[in-house]
Amino acid sequence: MVSARDSSQGSTLLHGIGFALVAYGAFSTADAIIKLSSSRFSVAQVALLMAAFALPPVLALTRGQGGLRALLPVHIRLVAARGVLTAIGCHLAWNAFSIMPMTQAYAILFASPMIITACSALLLGEDVGWRRWSATIAGFVGVVIMLDPSFSSLGKGHLLAALAAFCGSASFLILRKLGGREKSASILASLLLAVGLSSAPIAISDWVVPTWGELSMIALAGLLFGSGQAGLVFATRETPAALIAPFQYTQMIWAMVFGIMIFGNMPTTNLFIGLAIVVASGLFIVWRETVRARPITIAGGRGEVTARAARISEAEG
Repeated sequence: MVSARDSSQGSTLLHGIGFALVAYGAFSTADAIIKLSSSRFSVAQVALLMAAFALPPVLALTRGQGGLRALLPVHIRLVAARGVLTAIGCHLAWNAFSIMPMTQAYAILFASPMIITACSALLLGEDVGWRRWSATIAGFVGVVIMLDPSFSSLGKGHLLAALAAFCGSASFLILRKLGGREKSASILASLLLAVGLSSAPIAISDWVVPTWGELSMIALAGLLFGSGQAGLVFATRETPAALIAPFQYTQMIWAMVFGIMIFGNMPTTNLFIGLAIVVASGLFIVWRETVRARPITIAGGRGEVTARAARISEAEG
């Protein structure tokens, strides 16, 4: 017989998973809109407008956290550094989306948990056992398989996505250092501010006046981007991060759907084989991080993208 407590706990977990699924769907839809919009506008202009329209969902996070004062960071240098790194990663990833299939960009961005594991050992001196090293190496092999084992089709987009993955991983390591000492609103607001400030010079110099329809699409992308950020915060409040992390791989499903229906990009057999290896590797790393009580890599498919690589501390909830 299921008790009322167990039923309530199960409902809470489902709510958290639901928030995560919606958040990752929102991120992928925003990415598709960016890719579509980049045929007429510079990525910087799209990013500037998106940052403005992404602000309302982030402001909603200040409710119950002291109002607008929650936007002010306590550890200014670390939060600013994380914001700048994440903004750079966003620009790199969005430029990659503009010139290559989304599935290939995601394939590289999904390497973020492996990069974080490697950097934790090589740069931070953390103890990474042979199990996680093996999973990390297997994950990189899976990424190579997803792209092209012969490396014949690698180009600028692949380099941009790889750099984005490294930026996202670095921003996650800073977030790990912050732990639960910052409000989610201040962390995400600093990201949007960094994206806006870094985009403005190029956006203004290359400005193209959008139609109302085009502006509406970019506004939608911004609202989805901000809502995705807020959704992950709510997801990790409702559900342990170890249960949320695997759902980041649903972004590849969205990428395949958008690729086929909008951009005419058909997935290859190598994509499915490599994806299976990367997902298995990522899930194993998540499991080992849970066993060793390490911070879980949330939204590694964005490097964190980058903006999504935020690991919002469960201490907030």
